[in-house]
Amino acid sequence: MPKGERRLKKRLVAIHRDDFNRARSEAPNLLTDQFTTVVPVPLRPPESEDPALVELQDELEPGVLMLRNRWDDSEYIHAAMAYERISLSKFNLFAEICQILGANRLDVVEIREVTEGGKISGSVKFNAGVASLSGGGGSERLRKIAQSVHGHWEWRGTPPDGEKAKAHARRAGISGDPVVAGLIRQRCDPGNKLTEYGLELDISSEAKHDIQAASGLMSMLKKLRIPGIDSTFEKLKSETERLVLSVEVVFPRDPAG
Repeated sequence: MPKGERRLKKRLVAIHRDDFNRARSEAPNLLTDQFTTVVPVPLRPPESEDPALVELQDELEPGVLMLRNRWDDSEYIHAAMAYERISLSKFNLFAEICQILGANRLDVVEIREVTEGGKISGSVKFNAGVASLSGGGGSERLRKIAQSVHGHWEWRGTPPDGEKAKAHARRAGISGDPVVAGLIRQRCDPGNKLTEYGLELDISSEAKHDIQAASGLMSMLKKLRIPGIDSTFEKLKSETERLVLSVEVVFPRDPAG
């Protein structure tokens, strides 16, 4: 680790230096939270000597809460954008797994919002890889996310590399997803390799987990009466639906050819 750089935790909270000093007596648990780095701003040594914090300093205004993108350790995301960005990152990783497994094509058919009770609260269909928004289906948030989804992928198609796919999924942290694990297993069956697969992929489960964990900071930050922090937590409390993609993956019938 470079001189002056410390390992930042899963969550960053920026608070004014006066509030940081008050936190020592009014919210000491915030400063010792094992998953949260509290950053007093404006930056001064030693924080101003940390390259990672210097890179983020334009974002670190008092009351800002940021979450590390679990799919990219180098990226911190404003908490209000985490649900969308972390979910989309998971789908992009899934596409990489399909590529390693030798897919010709990956198409998104539909994206749905599903409530905790299992009810579909909104959906957007895709046509040739593009979200079809003319019907007005789904919430504004769902429609925005749908527009950000890269819905059509094409590759030349190669023989599957099961070990590489497993290793990549493990490094990325998605090897425990049953849909990902099942795709790798079926595609690498030497006796009857998969050639086409329709599946339902929950791209938001990890984002929801990270957001729920971050919401645990609310009571500690409220003690300090940080301006603007309430609106952030209200936004996080609204992120309750699951985002489920219906996708089709096509593999070459003769990978060796």
